[in-house]
Amino acid sequence: MKKFLVIALVAVTAGLFAFSMEDLKVTVFGSYNFAVNVTSTPTTVEATASNYLDFGLDLTYPVAENMDLGLGLGFAYLLDSSASPLFSTDATPSQNTFDLFAVFKYSVELDRESKIVIRGFGGASWPLPTNGFAFDKFGWVFGAGANYTRHFEGLVVGFGAGVEMRIYGDNSVIAVPVGANFEINF
Repeated sequence: MKKFLVIALVAVTAGLFAFSMEDLKVTVFGSYNFAVNVTSTPTTVEATASNYLDFGLDLTYPVAENMDLGLGLGFAYLLDSSASPLFSTDATPSQNTFDLFAVFKYSVELDRESKIVIRGFGGASWPLPTNGFAFDKFGWVFGAGANYTRHFEGLVVGFGAGVEMRIYGDNSVIAVPVGANFEINF
């Protein structure tokens, strides 16, 4: 667990120092993911049992007008423990994952206080078994979505949906995340 916390701290610190604090955007997100297609080997996992919660944060920096690039940290939690073999690259089932990914955001302004944000991301995802953190056993997470966001006195609030895919060896899940996000601009 100590290694996990050190890696999370290093990733966040590197993200903060890599970008100018003046334009840095920190977005906290959370979503409920409806699993629509599940492949699980060697056990069978029902799609309805594979629904999960997903939350984390994005550190992004504007690189062009209405376009941001950055890094993200995330966590996923399976709601039904019977689906825990799904988040496994070997015979060790896991109900949780730690995600580290690259983020791309493009904004379409609707008016002065609201916009549609299209977000794409992809990167590594480590299952978190109960016996410790294994850096050599990881999968992949990819996704895209759109959020309607509104600016309220220094805080940006949004909600939306998308599609997300997680791959762990022979196991995979395609889900539709529906959730909300909060953005803080420095």
